[in-house]
Amino acid sequence: MENEDYVGVLARFASGAVGTFESSRVAVGPRAEYVIEVYGTGGSVRWNFQRLNELEVCLGRNDENHGYTTVMAGPEHGEFARFQPGAGTSMGFDDLKTIEAGLFLESMASGKQLAPSAADGWSAACLADAAEQSAADGAWHKVGSVSGTTTYDA
Repeated sequence: MENEDYVGVLARFASGAVGTFESSRVAVGPRAEYVIEVYGTGGSVRWNFQRLNELEVCLGRNDENHGYTTVMAGPEHGEFARFQPGAGTSMGFDDLKTIEAGLFLESMASGKQLAPSAADGWSAACLADAAEQSAADGAWHKVGSVSGTTTYDA
């Protein structure tokens, strides 16, 4: 193989927030667990690809009610209604790819950029370049900016 077995990235965002990102193709454990966790002073959220239709939300610091609440994706969440007649109905990876393809076609027809965009992919490549440069010299590197509309700009 010509790719890395493990990668870990420490990120510092423009807002001052710090993030960590890890990925391994050789670690023993879940086969498709892609997890995003965000922790803040007022709450936290987490999402796991293996539980595709659920978002765990924890708000506030009240010790009596401290813990996650599971929010189930459902018809009120836009394009998902075509695949989910009710909250908690499972969707699959292929369903999401169909939604993405539809958004791409709608972007082309309307001239208005919907996610995901080519600029999103380019932005991800810039992030990978900065991580590689940092691994080579041990210094912080800014992620390059891209032209075009990214999901965050839309």
